[in-house]
Amino acid sequence: MKRKYTKIVIVCMSLLALASCNDDEFSEDNFSHEDGNFTAVAPVPSNLQAGMPEEKPKEMLSVADPTPPEVWLLSLYQQKPEHDSERDEFYYRALLAEILPHVHEDKRVVTNRLVQVTRQLADKGIKADQDKLLVDFAHYLPDVNGKYVFGELMANYSNLRQQNIDHEQAMKVLFELI
Repeated sequence: MKRKYTKIVIVCMSLLALASCNDDEFSEDNFSHEDGNFTAVAPVPSNLQAGMPEEKPKEMLSVADPTPPEVWLLSLYQQKPEHDSERDEFYYRALLAEILPHVHEDKRVVTNRLVQVTRQLADKGIKADQDKLLVDFAHYLPDVNGKYVFGELMANYSNLRQQNIDHEQAMKVLFELI
């Protein structure tokens, strides 16, 4: 019994000691403006004075992103100046459904690869369109045997395009090779 009371007393004394610590170390008095012992904040850069920059477009759909791939593709399409207002997510769902039985990846990965490669090519000055790619892969893949790694198909397509081969010729060569 005596040990129990001793432990209780020790715990109480420890709590009392912690509670009595000096919390005044960082009072406002220590940060007076007259003594100059503080760091000045740098002014806001001119490119941010109007506020935060616009949100950067998504580069990829992460696994945690709940946006369905067909909705994301539609939103990218709708950003084009002369888009067809009648096109809906079912258009993309149908095209992806044509591709998926012939590749190992799921529709999120397929969508990411389409967008990623077209943006990489665009950064190199090569015109590529994920919608055209999606349509052509949906057209060509059902006619080949086996399953393929879509990322490898896209990498091969990208390599062909970087050899100054146009889209139609690149697709033809790609599907002749597999």
